[in-house]
Amino acid sequence: MENRAHNIEPLEKRINRFQNGHPIEIIETLLNSITIFFNNEIRLTIERDNYQTSLLFLGIHAAALTIAEGFFGKKGPDGYKLFLEKFVDGKTPDTKFSSIAEPIHNWRNIVAHQWLGIVGYDIEYDYNSVKGWEKRDNTIFINPKIYCEHYLNAFSSKGKLWKYQDIFTEEELYQIKDRLLNKFLRR
Repeated sequence: MENRAHNIEPLEKRINRFQNGHPIEIIETLLNSITIFFNNEIRLTIERDNYQTSLLFLGIHAAALTIAEGFFGKKGPDGYKLFLEKFVDGKTPDTKFSSIAEPIHNWRNIVAHQWLGIVGYDIEYDYNSVKGWEKRDNTIFINPKIYCEHYLNAFSSKGKLWKYQDIFTEEELYQIKDRLLNKFLRR
């Protein structure tokens, strides 16, 4: 399987398009790239009998923080929570994942950087639950499939992420462009 998100156009052409184009150029390149190349891998993590829950949390978190920093200039738990509020949260309390953003963020940090940690006792997975999440005693139970589906819906053709122009002014779009372009050119 080939999944090359970065090498589909010559570098100089891409830089020129990002620098000289409207902010839509870099914003929609980012969103399209995540949608087409990254989310197809995230989608695989919830296939029945093939759950890859740690990879699901790592992948969703990576995309969430990338977009939160680019769109809002926010990093870490604050950026992650804002991403969930703006783009992922559903209408029912059990699908308001932003209300448990801090524990999920902390859990992701354990998975990514430490593997073993006391935070692992605070979060459990329940793929059979009809709720996106719920607290049982002192433990948060998350249905990773529901969480992932809400995340993926944000990127769908009618998803909240594609309505970004309703959220930001033209001036803010140029600020987003500058943040994304500076990050792109630095690394």
